Amino acid sequence: MGWKSILFISLLTFSYAQETPKMLHAHSIEVKYTAMDGSVKEVTVARDSDLRCRDIPFDGKTFWSEEYPLKTVPEFCKKSFITTAGQLSPMKIDEKIDTYGELEVLEFLDEMQEDQNMLFVDSRKKEWYEARTIPGSHNIPFIYFTEKGKWEKKKQEALTLLGIKITKEGYDFSEAKTVLFFCNGVWCRQSPQMIEALLEMGYPPEKMKWYRGGLQSWLNVGMTSIIP
Repeated sequence: MGWKSILFISLLTFSYAQETPKMLHAHSIEVKYTAMDGSVKEVTVARDSDLRCRDIPFDGKTFWSEEYPLKTVPEFCKKSFITTAGQLSPMKIDEKIDTYGELEVLEFLDEMQEDQNMLFVDSRKKEWYEARTIPGSHNIPFIYFTEKGKWEKKKQEALTLLGIKITKEGYDFSEAKTVLFFCNGVWCRQSPQMIEALLEMGYPPEKMKWYRGGLQSWLNVGMTSIIP
């Protein structure tokens, strides 16, 4: 692509941005997901930026004085979250398990669109998943693996989705998928508990990834979410 073509696209993008309150950033991908009614839908996953915020002179006092965010900050420039109970997780769960940030999650989602051996798992309970989740995720509640003897049918379905086979000798992980797990936030123990349970079963740690920030971090930086 020549410089004239790039310039034309840049000018077109800038023109569009001036007429549109929200504009998708460069890191954006198209993700397909299955809705609760069984239909397959597609959504653009990216960081949404309200262009009006670019005209507001932010400084240290604007960000950190009094309550966060400051009451004088326009509503369209704010992202709110709840401070709740929980236990802060370390940066690494296991030395062989990669900890992901938002860009790594986007890269994983992008590759997953073409690779059936990759799986993005929301490990929270069903009611949390149904309230809001990250596009492209499958809901496998952690309790299927931590509450032994209670969810056997659901656990069997989850094992199939993860690519785990049950043989006379035990669990067969030869076709286990590469899985990225997340839950509510750095204070949430649901995905760590699921990962710990799978490690105990023998799931290869090099095939597991963990998005430590979870949904709270995802929403706090303005990433696309859905109500499945």
